[in-house]
Amino acid sequence: MNEFKKDFYRANLPHLQPLGGTFFVTYNLSGSVPMHVIEKWEEEYKIDKKKIKENKDAKWNDLDNLNKRYFLKKDKFLDETKNGDFYLQQDEIAKIVTGSLHFWDTKKLDLLAYCVMPNHVHVVFRLFDNEEIEQDVYLTQIMHSIKRFSAAECNKKLGLRGEFWQHESYDRLVRNETELKNIIAYILDNPVKANLCKEQKDWKWSYEKSG
Repeated sequence: MNEFKKDFYRANLPHLQPLGGTFFVTYNLSGSVPMHVIEKWEEEYKIDKKKIKENKDAKWNDLDNLNKRYFLKKDKFLDETKNGDFYLQQDEIAKIVTGSLHFWDTKKLDLLAYCVMPNHVHVVFRLFDNEEIEQDVYLTQIMHSIKRFSAAECNKKLGLRGEFWQHESYDRLVRNETELKNIIAYILDNPVKANLCKEQKDWKWSYEKSG
């Protein structure tokens, strides 16, 4: 089976990627989060997950809430860190990244929103299902294409070599319209919360589909 053609796959965390799903994805520059911090978070996550599974009174959404908490922890770190690279704050680099997101729009996905921060990217899109286009479209396939192309072009522009993006991305299957609206509001407000601008409209590298 092609490595992309799975409804479920496992890296450091389990992910769902059904055909036609709407996804919230966050990916960051390589080295933005030090390896010792990542390892510490992964160990804490394993402990917290084990506690939930062993708790007879645990609720059905406790694991989902756990994943959300760890995403917010990482996103807060990325917003506040003064270390690492911030290549995405350069207009030429941000333009490459946004171009890689728009490339597949209307071809394999419906691009709903994104925000390019100095060291990470938030994006929300709906994958087309096999009733809209003949070819099956999978999340891992799309993200591999987006990250590979943008990494090569950004490295070329910066005169760099090697890993540009951290290997694994955070992705979440959006469950309903309410969650979708909340996620889009969150990512568009990210530059304001990170004190990069005063209002959402002031941030150059964000997008929300009109209508």
